[in-house]
Amino acid sequence: MSAMAWLLILVGALTLLGSAALVSVTVKYYWGERGHPPLTGEERRHQKELELQLRKKQIESAEKRPVTPRKPDFFDNRKR
Repeated sequence: MSAMAWLLILVGALTLLGSAALVSVTVKYYWGERGHPPLTGEERRHQKELELQLRKKQIESAEKRPVTPRKPDFFDNRKR
């Protein structure tokens, strides 16, 4: 085989190796440890509704138990 043939084999092998690495990273990102594919329209609406309900509960809880400020005395670390 000539040098040109070896070069083509090397370039082809590296191209296949790089493509395989890209595919494996993409599959692992979407369906592996990190999670799942992006949500569809209906799933996004449902997720948004859940987030709004949870935020509403957070606001109600914050109104029931407001933050108590510290005393103006620097050396008094108690909140009440």
